[in-house]
Amino acid sequence: MTSELFTRLVQEFSILSGLLLAGFFLRAKIKLFQNLFLPASVIGGFLGLLLGPVVLKTHAVLPIPDEFIKDFALIPGILILPIIASVPLGLGLDPMQTPLDKKQKSQVLPMFLLSVGCAFGLFALGFATKMVFSRIMPELEIYPAFGMELALGFFGGHGTAGLIGNILQKLNQPAWEVAQGVAVTSATVGLVFGILFGMIFINIAARKNKISNLTDPKDLPEEMRKGYQIRLDEQTAVCRETTHSSSVDSLALHVAIILGVCGVSYMLVAFLKAHHVPLLSHIAEWAYAIALMLIVNNIIKRLDLGFLIDGRIKTKFASLLVDYSIVAAIASLPVSAVLKYAVPMIVMFILGLLMVYLIIMVLGIRLFKDYEFERSIALFGQSTGVIMTGILLLRICDSNLSTPVLKDFSISYALATLVCYALLLPVIKLLPNSFAIFCLTGGVCAACIVGAVIYSQLKLRKE
Repeated sequence: MTSELFTRLVQEFSILSGLLLAGFFLRAKIKLFQNLFLPASVIGGFLGLLLGPVVLKTHAVLPIPDEFIKDFALIPGILILPIIASVPLGLGLDPMQTPLDKKQKSQVLPMFLLSVGCAFGLFALGFATKMVFSRIMPELEIYPAFGMELALGFFGGHGTAGLIGNILQKLNQPAWEVAQGVAVTSATVGLVFGILFGMIFINIAARKNKISNLTDPKDLPEEMRKGYQIRLDEQTAVCRETTHSSSVDSLALHVAIILGVCGVSYMLVAFLKAHHVPLLSHIAEWAYAIALMLIVNNIIKRLDLGFLIDGRIKTKFASLLVDYSIVAAIASLPVSAVLKYAVPMIVMFILGLLMVYLIIMVLGIRLFKDYEFERSIALFGQSTGVIMTGILLLRICDSNLSTPVLKDFSISYALATLVCYALLLPVIKLLPNSFAIFCLTGGVCAACIVGAVIYSQLKLRKE
């Protein structure tokens, strides 16, 4: 990299940082953003989009060069690799974590099955929408990957919007920027409506006395709404210092492991492509990164070095990358191209919200044996936004987190994320064939839901 390119990179991240800070300030000052719990990265991203050259063209308030906007569109697809690679690191290594008892394990499994079932149900619904609109509105010329964005946006959130861009770029698909824009839109719709409907469900459940430790949404700490904690005694520690800084900083160690795995993934794919290895050379770097990190995590565990890994550190690093990915993806969203697919998108989003409601809030609430509503509302938030949306809704129901739901929810989410990424590979291979993908993802959805129902009934008979 030349000094000119490096300078340009620093300039671009300086602009993204400015937008992120502006989003943080607006969240702290504007009640609407506080009530919607919109992340600063989403606010900042839309600020860059609406005031930048994408929407205002030559009349842009923020004179961001067009070359920078093009680079912004690439950033999510690049940063998604370390974000995904970090997921397996630390699984089962936390020495401070108490093991699950049998009762908790019996609740984690149905939560996990419903999470995976819901994710793949969204995939199936997305591709079904594509097939229908390809027939009734052929003039749209819908691109092959349309439909993936529903699951990646709802279940994965803004952070994984870059994944579809990365995938389609590797497949030399010309519509990757549009697909990334649709995924960002999907994530935004899921986040906003997930919180809005979540609040409605909580209020209804409260009136019916179905929540054990309810906090009135109006009584939520002001700090949570504004996005910062002013009291020093309430500010929690970020992580454990697992190393002595005289050797290496704890954050540096975790980042080195994550980026090291990413580097090996890049080299492995380059080697496989150079030697024209069939099948394996066509698998994306992020898939190898997950597999390699699972191996690294297992080696750390076998060597009894788990004390070196703190899940909170790697989560903070991944969250940092997600924030910048979100700002970059939204600020570079190709509005005019995305609006071309407005009708199928609206239909897809409405049906997606309905599907999540039926699977999680109607079926799921009948399968759990304790804290039924709390478990369901956490899964609902996760399946329409991100895990933090689920935790936010759970905090309203259980302000002190005195129930075991958060722990069960976190474990089920981690397992569901790994499984979904693994099963995403065959979906990608079938991309040109929407019907085959619909059958595959619909089958996974049905199998998970049936499995959850059968397991719940068997546990009920034992009890």
